[in-house]
Amino acid sequence: MKKVLILVALLLLPVAYAQLDWVITDFRCGNGVIDEFELCEKGVENSTFCDALGTVLEIDTACDTAHCTCLPRVNKAFCGNNIREGVEVCDGLGEDKCAEFGVLINMSLSCNPKTCGCTINETIPKDYNPEAVQDLVSKASTPSDCGNKKVEGDEDCDPPNTLCTIAGNAGVCTEKCKCISPDMLGVEEPVVEKKENVTQVNVTPEVNLSDENVSVNITASEVNVTKTPEEPGFFGRLWAWIAGLFN
Repeated sequence: MKKVLILVALLLLPVAYAQLDWVITDFRCGNGVIDEFELCEKGVENSTFCDALGTVLEIDTACDTAHCTCLPRVNKAFCGNNIREGVEVCDGLGEDKCAEFGVLINMSLSCNPKTCGCTINETIPKDYNPEAVQDLVSKASTPSDCGNKKVEGDEDCDPPNTLCTIAGNAGVCTEKCKCISPDMLGVEEPVVEKKENVTQVNVTPEVNLSDENVSVNITASEVNVTKTPEEPGFFGRLWAWIAGLFN
């Protein structure tokens, strides 16, 4: 029984170390940079917020590189006993140091009784999660195929004729995979007539192709193409010379 209690205590102990939610601090933990919602980073020795936490709690702290929050070097903590101790920032009815700690790290914090750490009261930007950014980049570079049940390219929703969300309100997915408000249903987009450029070619009617002179008029390019007669051969020139002697 004693071994079971020790195992449960070990499993619950890391929860007390979460001064900020691991769900948030894990987003960018491990990239070698102390990001906006982290307290420390592996390999970054200076300017960590663990020192600030140690000042507030009057304990020695070290970086928890797995989650980019802080660990106590020696002090133990038992979250849920209404006594703020060790690396706990608050604990039930005990002291609440979240507001004071928040001033030092420039965040709005309040006590999270489940972790004896602090909840970030600010709205976390969606692009703080690198996976969300990568997902948006992937969708933007993928050609859209409306109707394949995947939101791609410039699509707002997919498949069509289903419910969707637009600016936080309920909308309807159109046949073009665009999310619109219900009051816009049936409002047709203006149709713009496209005039095709037609090249007209006017050819003089009743042209006898056996004639030596053939005239073709092309109005599209305003080019007049005229077929010039071929020069007469030797006998043609001889006959013309003889005819000229008798004229």
